[in-house]
Amino acid sequence: MGIASISPYDQLPTALRRERDGANAIERLAIDVVRRETAAMPASLVVQLALWPDEVATWAREIRSSESLVYNMLAARKPYARARAALADRLGVGLAVVDHLVESARPQPSVRSGPPDPEADAALASPRAPIDWRLPPFPRRRDGTNPIERRAVRVVETDVASMPAASVVGLAMWPETLAAWSRAERLKSSVVWATLAGSPSAPVRDALARRLGASLRELDALVTQARAVPSVRRAPALPDAPPPDAPASPPPAPSAPSGSDEQLGFGF
Repeated sequence: MGIASISPYDQLPTALRRERDGANAIERLAIDVVRRETAAMPASLVVQLALWPDEVATWAREIRSSESLVYNMLAARKPYARARAALADRLGVGLAVVDHLVESARPQPSVRSGPPDPEADAALASPRAPIDWRLPPFPRRRDGTNPIERRAVRVVETDVASMPAASVVGLAMWPETLAAWSRAERLKSSVVWATLAGSPSAPVRDALARRLGASLRELDALVTQARAVPSVRRAPALPDAPPPDAPASPPPAPSAPSGSDEQLGFGF
C-alpha cells in the first residue's frame, strides 16, 4: 500500500493563511521594480496597473470595443482616437497625457540584458528639463512622471497585497517574464503557474526563491495567504457612534456578582 505524498503547503502553519499586507519581501521587491522601471514598461502594462483591480479586457468590453483593438492602440500601431479618448476619460487625465504614454520612446530598463548601447546610455545621462504636465504638447520621452505612470506606481504601492501571486512575481522579475524564465530554467510554464496558484512543485519553489532572492517561507506566504481586498472595493469605515445619552436617574446597581455584565461589552 503506497504512502500518499504530502504537499509542502499542507505542512505550513495555519497562521500563514492570514491576509497579505504588502510587507512580504517579494511584494516589496515588486514595488521597488515598478518605482524604478515604470518609464521603461510598455504602455499596456502601465495602463493595466493603473486600472487595477479592473482589467484592460473588462474595460474594453465596457466601451464596446475589442481587447485586440485596445492593445493595438496601446502599442501605437494605429491611433484609434475613440479608444484613446475613452481611456483618458477612464483614468481622469487629458488626451495629451495618453498620447504621450503611448507614443513616447521608452528608456532601456536599468537591468537590461544584451550588449551595452553607448548612444542610449549617453541620452539617459544627459540632463533634461523636467516635463511640465500643465503645458501640452509634451516632449516625446518617458521619464516616469507621466500622470498615468505615477498612478500605476501608487496602485502597486497601495494594492500589491491584493494582486495574484503570479502578477507580483512577474513584476518582481521584470523585465524578464515568467515564460522566459521558465524556458531558461527548463521548467514547464504550466507547472510554474500552477505553483504560484497553490499547487506546488518543489523544483519550481526552489528555483523561484533563488531567482527572487527570497526565502521559501516568503514565497510560500505569498502563495498561501489570502489576498487583500483592493482599496477601491473596501467598505468605507463607519464613523464612531456617539456615546448614548446618560439616563436622568440611573437605575440602582444589580445584585449580580461584580463583572458579570462586562461580557456584554461588544463596543457597537
